[in-house]
Amino acid sequence: MAAQSKVAAVPARGNVELVSNQHEYVIAVVGAGPRGTSFLERLLAHVERCSPGQRRGLKVKVFDPAPHGPGRVWDPAQSPLYLMNTPASFPTAAPSGSTRLCLPASSCSISFLEFCAPGGFDDDADSYPTRSQYGTYLAWLNKEVSAHLRGRGVAVEHIRAEVTALSPQEDRYLLSAAGKHHDADAVVLALGHLEAELASGPAHLAAQARQHDLHYQGPAIPTDVDYGVFGAGQNVLVRGLGLNFFDLMIQVTAGRGGQFRLNPDPAPGKRYTYDPCGEEPHLIAGSRRGTPYRAKTVAPGFVPAEIELKHLTPRALDSLLTTRAELDFATQLWPLIERDVCSTYASFGGAGDFDITSYAMPFQHRSWSSSEEYQQTLRQWLEDDASASAAAAGSPEKMAINALHAARLEVKKLVADNRIRSESVLRDVEGWFEPMVEGLASGPPLQRIEELAALARAGVVEFLGPEPVYGVDSTRGTFIADSPAVQSARYQASHMIEAMMPPNRITQARSPLVRGLLAEGLAAPAVIESAGQAHVHKGFQVTGAPHRLLHADGTAGRIYVLGLQLASVQWGTAIAAESGGDTTGSARALADADAAAAEVLRGLSSDAMAQRLDPVYG
Repeated sequence: MAAQSKVAAVPARGNVELVSNQHEYVIAVVGAGPRGTSFLERLLAHVERCSPGQRRGLKVKVFDPAPHGPGRVWDPAQSPLYLMNTPASFPTAAPSGSTRLCLPASSCSISFLEFCAPGGFDDDADSYPTRSQYGTYLAWLNKEVSAHLRGRGVAVEHIRAEVTALSPQEDRYLLSAAGKHHDADAVVLALGHLEAELASGPAHLAAQARQHDLHYQGPAIPTDVDYGVFGAGQNVLVRGLGLNFFDLMIQVTAGRGGQFRLNPDPAPGKRYTYDPCGEEPHLIAGSRRGTPYRAKTVAPGFVPAEIELKHLTPRALDSLLTTRAELDFATQLWPLIERDVCSTYASFGGAGDFDITSYAMPFQHRSWSSSEEYQQTLRQWLEDDASASAAAAGSPEKMAINALHAARLEVKKLVADNRIRSESVLRDVEGWFEPMVEGLASGPPLQRIEELAALARAGVVEFLGPEPVYGVDSTRGTFIADSPAVQSARYQASHMIEAMMPPNRITQARSPLVRGLLAEGLAAPAVIESAGQAHVHKGFQVTGAPHRLLHADGTAGRIYVLGLQLASVQWGTAIAAESGGDTTGSARALADADAAAAEVLRGLSSDAMAQRLDPVYG
């Protein structure tokens, strides 16, 4: 067995306290949100299947300043107004249902829906739970898994602190957190959403805002935003009409005492009348397409059972792959997806042709003579979208969108299996397919569109128009915004908010840990070649599964990566694992955690301990 270094022999840095253990094999889990919790659950599953005599002593140190289990995003203490945008039947942080055929369950392995009834929550599979409820599940799972690991002789230490540095130390790793150094034999990075530096455009706006004493809020996790700075009646310019917008919308209305009153015998889209409390700001919101994300249909299921892909099939894909190792999305996959979308539209009663691209950009090449004309258009759009969502399988358009959504899940598999050329992933999948399918298929539950329609009728929310432009009027010292498609409509405000999450790009991360890894060559961003140019990609450069960090010199040690920072080899890494999902598709996050846990435990054997920092290329 390789000799274990005494980290205590390393010179202390300043007055930093050093914590070491030379007897146990130590795993450091950096990030205790859903991905870190899934790793612990998978570790438990493997530990439960082996005899304690088959391994050395094992210790797990889990680091996160946020609540362990839910992390920041799913904190149970957050506003109960924030809803998930997936039904209760979908998310899980542990294998359940048919997933267990590939990933054996641990003694704690249950899905969120299985937790709901004993946890005191509504167990309607098609309901949209609050994010705090899902956070309660994650907190419970993390606590239970930790207790069961301890019952199996594994020491588990939870440390509510941020890891700010990580470096190799002889044959181990040294982590810095809250003034202490911790040694580990293996490290699992489950970092989740990270604060990010602003891109050039937003950074310029932020600088101008500081110069003119304006309030600018950059992209952020909703739980990190202070919405209280938006005063009653104040104009607030909003960029983004995705999921973060709906959190802002509900928090400054119902969150301040406003009431959504149910109308008698309401028609879809006109379900509510909003009674203001008088404390609401005036939201003026815009997005490139000019519309919010479309509401999800009420048809049950993450993908309704009636949806069947007849063109993007395994047989069709096998046929394409018989003569080539990788596919081009635009020329070989998109035509099949379009055919599935159109045939689904027709099979559910749609008349005439259906152009999904135009449907995604309904206001392209249109113009309006006034803001009021545009507001009328948007109010009607919201009511129509709500009506279509409420119709479930009675809406050919919504069912066509579900076919697009089903195809997206297949595309995610192909990306993760390296079946789509990297330049096509960059140019097509991420370039235009992702924003289109997000706007159509990743929207909020119907309730939120109904509420937005009520707020628009009440004048609490106004819309800017397609392709809005934001800036600062230096003469007046205000933010300004307008849309080239809406005449004579320019808005001014002292507040502006980017209603979106921080970009998932490691080169923009503010995290001192990530910055240090990159600066010291312990990690590197993935680079994709496209059109003769090298493009720095979002995620880390990693090995194949289980994904380990590739160092700048082409070697790989025992630093494993889970979740968002795998964007270089996967697509759509933010979404939770699907309960009962396929481990090569919608439950791949659990498979990644399982593979990392299995390999980390193999590190306890003498053979694996002798194989340190092996070269990995490509």
